[in-house]
Amino acid sequence: MKAIAWALALSLGALLTVPLALVLFVTTLATPAVAANSCTPPASVVGLPQPGSPRQASLHNPPTEIPADVLALYEAAATQYGLPWTLLAGVGMEETNHGRHNATSSAGARGLMQFMPATFAFYGVDGNGDGRAVITDDADSVHSAANYLVASGALLGPDGVRKALFAYNHALWYVNDVLYYAAAYSGGDVAENPCVTDDSDTTGTPLTGTGPATDAVNAALRWLGTRYSWGGGTPSGPSTGICCSPGGQDGRVVTGFDCSGLVLYAYAQIGVRLPHLAHDITYNSGGQPIPRDFAQMRPGDVIGFSHSPRGRVFHAGIYLGDGRMVNSDGSGVSIDSLTTGYYSRLVWRVVRFVE
Repeated sequence: MKAIAWALALSLGALLTVPLALVLFVTTLATPAVAANSCTPPASVVGLPQPGSPRQASLHNPPTEIPADVLALYEAAATQYGLPWTLLAGVGMEETNHGRHNATSSAGARGLMQFMPATFAFYGVDGNGDGRAVITDDADSVHSAANYLVASGALLGPDGVRKALFAYNHALWYVNDVLYYAAAYSGGDVAENPCVTDDSDTTGTPLTGTGPATDAVNAALRWLGTRYSWGGGTPSGPSTGICCSPGGQDGRVVTGFDCSGLVLYAYAQIGVRLPHLAHDITYNSGGQPIPRDFAQMRPGDVIGFSHSPRGRVFHAGIYLGDGRMVNSDGSGVSIDSLTTGYYSRLVWRVVRFVE
């Protein structure tokens, strides 16, 4: 199918523009409600960078028609997370040809969007409204991929998209393959997201003052710009991690920090021992709960993020003050805003370990 045909089908919502072969795939889907957020842009707002080189699979495997039921999942997840549907389609094409080849990979990745089970445990979400997140369910897989991409910076403009795809699979050819497929489906262009302020940066001024909380913050800030490594980080500093992120990224070949690795390192410098798991850091390590209120939060407080009040914490960072935190996400150790964008929409668990 030509890209323009897909564009017309999407913009007009007319099944008559979809070939009969696709209509036969259509099933009734329960679309999750879009989270209320005045700054959630339509899918068309977030632009995509053009593909570059090197490429690999896309040199030999042209983009294929997307089954209508899978296309509907891409659209629903894109709307909910503020992404272009074509970005999800690019990942789906690269990973499993939109579910046509979704057997478990040699690395153990599963489902339409090929999640590693350990990664899905943190980033998996319920995409079909049945109250469960199942790695082999297509709706859950697509929505979880959108969740992971946004958590890795995909809403922060073209550079953020590249960083998010690189986090999904740690290879430049993978990034360019996905962007090539996305461009084929929509003719994606470079544009900034006017709704989300890119407050993520890799430069920062150390906090002034004295005290253990300040020392912990400054310990983390010393590693700004360090690469993300799945499972990476020790009390001594950055380290190689474990296997594997979505798509099979192997932390064993990357030296850096994951989110909890950075937190445990920073606190180890002031004699506080923390586990290498974001949920356990924020719920099972003796921290004093603090309200989600910038007036009551202090630099050094640890913030855990989840999708619901009873959900598992899948990411953590250290509060800097002024509505910002230092953390290690898919793009590496950086400073991110807590007042706009992805993190502002999540459920927080704030804890304090030192005064």
